[in-house]
Order: sequence, then C-alpha cells, then structure tokens
Amino acid sequence: MFQFEENEIGYTLTEYTAKDDAAVTSVKIPSVYQGEPVTCIGDCAFLYAVYLTSVIIPDSVTEIGAEAFSGCKELRSINIPSGVTEIAPETFSACSSLERVEIPEGVTDIGEYAFNSCRLLKTVILPESIAFIGSRAFSNNPNLESINLPDKEIELEDNLFADCPKLGEDIIGRK
Repeated sequence: MFQFEENEIGYTLTEYTAKDDAAVTSVKIPSVYQGEPVTCIGDCAFLYAVYLTSVIIPDSVTEIGAEAFSGCKELRSINIPSGVTEIAPETFSACSSLERVEIPEGVTDIGEYAFNSCRLLKTVILPESIAFIGSRAFSNNPNLESINLPDKEIELEDNLFADCPKLGEDIIGRK
C-alpha cells in the first residue's frame, strides 16, 4: 500500500500505491518502517488518491512534501502532526471535501496554493507560530467563512483569499 525510501533520520513515504482502489477510503500511515521512524511524506505521495476520505498521519512525521495530498477530492479529514513546521506548496490543493483545517502550533510557514480549491472548506484555525503565508494559499474556496490570523506581524503574500466570497471581513484577529 505504501512505498518508502530511506532518509537521513528514518524513512520517507514516497508513494501511496492504492490510489485507484475504491475499496480503500481510509488509511493510517505507519509510524515505523523496518524499525526506523517514518519522518516524511514525500512530494506527490498521495496525489490524486481520489477515493480517500481520511488519512491518519503519525506524530513521527515532521515533513509533508509539496502536493502530497493534492487532488484528493474526497478527503474530509486530515491531522497534521505537531512536529510539522511547514505546509509545503499545494500540499492540500483541490481537496474539495475538506471542511475544516486546524494547523498545529509550531507550523511557521504555509506555502503558495497550499489549500487552494478546497471547495467545501469553511473554517481554518491558524497557530500563533505562523509567520508566513504564501500566495493564493487559501484562494478559490467559495465556502470559506472564517480564518483566524494571529494579531502579530505575519508575512502575507498576494491573493491569499482570492475568490473566497463568503469570507468578507470575517478574518479573526485582524482589524
């Protein structure tokens, strides 16, 4: 179901091999592979796994690559482990069934297009640790109603909330 490659501190999950299996809708990523921790989900590892509705990521994971879950259109829930410090570009782009995202304390950066086109996304909870949000990170989310931006200096790139008509002025923490 998974392919792994060794990295400096454990293993990277490089590919989810059951992408086309409609019978598999929920997966739990193992925390250990061949006696070593699974520390990373590689770029595009779950790209277009269209039947997945939930993924459980172990706390051993500290890095999630670009486009790791992009196009997982049925994904409804995802946990981001507390050891992750960055949401890479397009990580959850086009996960059109996600409704709520809570990003854990410790995440400092959200890459461009990270949550772009998550059509059912309504609520985003950001941590106090956030310092940078890339271009169009939350764009094209027509149902986004609420996002809390901590009341502190944050580097915000352009068009963060483009095509988010329900968001309006309801950005908690900003005046």
